[in-house]
Amino acid sequence: MGLLDLPAPLFTALDNVLGMALPPVLRLVFWGILAGWLTMVVYRRLSNQEKIGELKAQQKVQQKNIAEFDGEFEQLMPLIGHTLGLGFRQLGLALGPALLSTVPVLFLIVWVAGAFGNEMPATGSMVYLTAEPTNDDIHWSPATGVESSNDGWLFEWPAEGQLLTVTDGDQSLLTLPLKKTIPIIHKKKWWNLFMANPIGYLPQSSKTEAIHIKLPQQIIIGFGPGWMRGWMFSFFLAFLLSSLGFKFLLRID
Repeated sequence: MGLLDLPAPLFTALDNVLGMALPPVLRLVFWGILAGWLTMVVYRRLSNQEKIGELKAQQKVQQKNIAEFDGEFEQLMPLIGHTLGLGFRQLGLALGPALLSTVPVLFLIVWVAGAFGNEMPATGSMVYLTAEPTNDDIHWSPATGVESSNDGWLFEWPAEGQLLTVTDGDQSLLTLPLKKTIPIIHKKKWWNLFMANPIGYLPQSSKTEAIHIKLPQQIIIGFGPGWMRGWMFSFFLAFLLSSLGFKFLLRID
C-alpha cells in the first residue's frame, strides 16, 4: 500500500454506505464537494488571509487611481509598477498554501480513480491485452480462446475459478481474472511508494516492462459524448463548483 492509498479503506467503507442510497454519479458529486471543501479549508488555514486582504484593498485603490489618472505617461508608470508589485506579492503569499491545499485532495483523487475508473468485463467477453515491449516469450495457459491480434492478444475473460495465466518464459506475469479493476501491471517504480498497484508488479528480471489490459470504462452518465460519461467529468465539475462556492461562503481571498 502506497502513502496516498492509506485512507482508501475509510473511503471505500463510506462509499459502500452511500451506495445503499445513491447512484454512482451522486456519490461522485459528494466526493467532489468534499474535495472542494477540503481544498478551501486547508488553503484558508495555511494562508495569511489578513495580509492578502490588505494587499487586495491596496490594489483596488491603485487600480482606481490608474483609471482616474489624467496626466503624462511617465507619471503613470510608477502607479502601474506599484499595482503589479501588489499583485505579485499576493501571488507569493497565496502560491505556497494553494499548492499545499491540493495534497489532501490527492489522497481522494487516487482512490476515486481506482473505484470509479474501470469495471470487470463480463465472463466470456473478448478483451484486448498488449505487452510492452512485445516479445515471443509470452505464452498463455490455457491458450484456448486466445487469439493473436496486431501487437497484442484477444482473449475470453475467464469466469471466477477459471484461471488464465500469462507467462514470460518460465516467469508468471499475470493471472486472470483480476482481483481489482486495474488496467495495467508493470515493474515496480519509485513512485509506487506513493501509489501502489493493487494487482502487484511484474518480476524485475522479466523482459516485459508492462502489460496493458483494455478494461471497459464505468459509465457514470448514460448520455452525452464519451468524455462526459466517465468519472472525471462528474467529479471535477463538482470539485470546481464547490471550491468556488466554499471560497465565496467562507470569504476566502
